[in-house]
Amino acid sequence: MTTVGLNFTKINASRTGSSESIKVENNVGITNLVESGIPDQKKSLLKFQFKFMCKYEPNIGSIELEGELIEIFDKDFSTKIMEMWTKQKALHKDVTSRVLNIILGKANIEAIIISKELGLPSPIQMPKVEIKAREVKAEAASDSKEQKTAPKPENKPKKR
Repeated sequence: MTTVGLNFTKINASRTGSSESIKVENNVGITNLVESGIPDQKKSLLKFQFKFMCKYEPNIGSIELEGELIEIFDKDFSTKIMEMWTKQKALHKDVTSRVLNIILGKANIEAIIISKELGLPSPIQMPKVEIKAREVKAEAASDSKEQKTAPKPENKPKKR
């Protein structure tokens, strides 16, 4: 599997209100799969069409992204992928995991940028640093010990 590219084909976002308490719901899914031939007869190109949705509740706003992820597979493997998609509208778990992780990586970044422009909270939880009280006390204690035991500077005359 080789990623050729990921392109957005539709971006729709709106902010319709505000609220003290906002719940953010994200969803992503493959909506269609299309196979295309390439000059290399041993390889096949697959276009995974997707939809990414981010809803801000209660009815605060939404971000909708649609696009396609283009991947190259060995011809035999792509045939199996297409057969499974045609029969079940499902993908092998390894393919699903890879494809959705690539889509989420780019879609989440785009959604963060859009949410900032609309004045909405980030659609994903941003990392935060938390310092626990116990750690602060231990750190303060070690700082005070260092201050008590630190040698005092000597006032020796300088030699010339």
